[in-house]
Amino acid sequence: MLLNLINLIQIAMKREEAVIVIKRIFEECNGIEGKSLKLMPPDANNVLSKGCQIHIDTGKDDILNSCLKFVANKSNLAVELEENYSILYKPKKNKKPVT
Repeated sequence: MLLNLINLIQIAMKREEAVIVIKRIFEECNGIEGKSLKLMPPDANNVLSKGCQIHIDTGKDDILNSCLKFVANKSNLAVELEENYSILYKPKKNKKPVT
């Protein structure tokens, strides 16, 4: 049980880590101003990750999406594009970040 908890901690993005990533996004990505951004709490049923996720309404802004991928790569995170949103998350163990 303790080993499972340790593994979960290693693969889950904590709130504090997500806040650091959000700060990096604001430092690196000029197009983020005025965009809707949500820090989503951990969801045990989520298929992408076991931890916080950052959801950003990017619309069809290719430059912003490219910048988010850059920040995600620097932070060892993955990016999933869904409709008008980019979702940054720490992928589950044994999955490579997809950007």
